[in-house]
Formats: sequence, structure tokens, C-alpha cells
Amino acid sequence: MKNSLPLYKTCRHRLAQTLLFNSLSLDMLDDMLASFRFESWNKGVIRDSGLANRRFYVILDGRLELTQVNPGSGKQVVLMILREGDVYDVLSLLDGKENPVIPTSLDDVKLISAPVEAVRQWVSEHPEFNRNLFPYLGRQIRLREALVEDISLYDTHARLARMILRYATVDSKPSDDVADGLDVDLLHDLSNEELARMIGSARQVVNRHLQSMKRDGVLHYENHHLIIDDLRKLRRHADDLGRQYSQAG
Repeated sequence: MKNSLPLYKTCRHRLAQTLLFNSLSLDMLDDMLASFRFESWNKGVIRDSGLANRRFYVILDGRLELTQVNPGSGKQVVLMILREGDVYDVLSLLDGKENPVIPTSLDDVKLISAPVEAVRQWVSEHPEFNRNLFPYLGRQIRLREALVEDISLYDTHARLARMILRYATVDSKPSDDVADGLDVDLLHDLSNEELARMIGSARQVVNRHLQSMKRDGVLHYENHHLIIDDLRKLRRHADDLGRQYSQAG
């Protein structure tokens, strides 16, 4: 990316705010930005999983859904949702192997991308970059571990509550008392079918459990936004009450 482009300063500012690049010097950011190019992916676009073997993406705006598909049955599971500041794909960057996850744009997404080889060189040459990379990688691993834990150890009702709680508190730990409601912006506009793919369930089952949470005053929907009304109750559904619903899921 040329530093003469009007977009350059905006991209540098956005890059400097991300977890992976936020402690780097401006000179280092400028050197790295020389390898990046700006891209825009329209909402609903599905990309090839092999893309991550060629280029490394930083999301500037919008959300990406990472899905894995069983080629025989067509069954799908959503591994995670990436958003502004996240990168795709850190696993392929590190081990050089294809990561068989399919990225789908949930919004009109703005990104910058660099050749994977250039980013691997940064890993080798810049300890400052690595100090950010390892905590970020740890966060991504924990998100995947949470999905395995939920599917293996919890019933459907608890899995749904835990998933909502996880995306509501991805960057913070709000208090138990949420006076005006907590807007789970990462789950905006997602259908019950999409939520079901995030917890390994079916649309009808998710709908039933959402209705149960609404009746209990845990959450509600407003203009396709999922709003948590009582965080304390949601935590109880995630930790304890879910066992009462095992027959339903």
C-alpha cells in the first residue's frame, strides 16, 4: 500500500488499534503497510478456505464467520465470528498448512491483506510483533476450546447461553447488573439456523430455548439485535439451569 493514498492514514490508524499491531512503532507499521493492500468483501460472499495459505487478512470493519463443513453429510459448524481487529488466518500463518475453514462475510467487510510469506518474515525478525502474536493466538485457541467444551459437556440450552455470554463479554467483563440491556453486537442479524450452527444444534431447538430465555426475562430481540436484559440470569442458564432442559435439546 502506497503511503500517498488517501486511505493510507486510515488503515495505519486502524492497524495500530488492533491487538496484533497495537504496540508497534509507527516506523514498523509503515514498513509492514508497504506489503498490505486494501480489499472489500460484499455481505454474503463465501471465500475459498485455501485463501489463507496465500494471504494474511486484517479486518478493518465488519464480521467474518468461520465455518467448517463435513464434505460427506454437508453438516456445518461455526467455529467463531471474527470482527474488526481480528486476523485471518493465524493458524495457516504459523504451520503453513491449509486450515479447512470457510470464511463468509456477515457484513460488507473491509480488510487489508499481505502475502503470508511477508508476515512470516515479521514473525522471524520482529520480537515486538511476536509479543502480540502469542497472546492473540492464545485467545483464538481458547475460543476453539470453548466450543469443544460446550458441545462435549453441556446440554443444548446451556450451550446456547454460554455462546451468547461468550460473545457478549469477548472484550470485557460486565457486572452482573445491566440496567439498560447489553447489546450483543457480534450476533446481530443472525438467524436461529446460524445460531444453531454455532452450538451444534438445530434451528427449531434453538428457537425453543430462545423463547424460554425470553419468558424468563434473560434477553429479547429489538430490530434484529439480541439484547441481554439480565446478565445474572444468563450466567445461571449457562452454568446451572441448562441441565433442566436436557430433555428438550
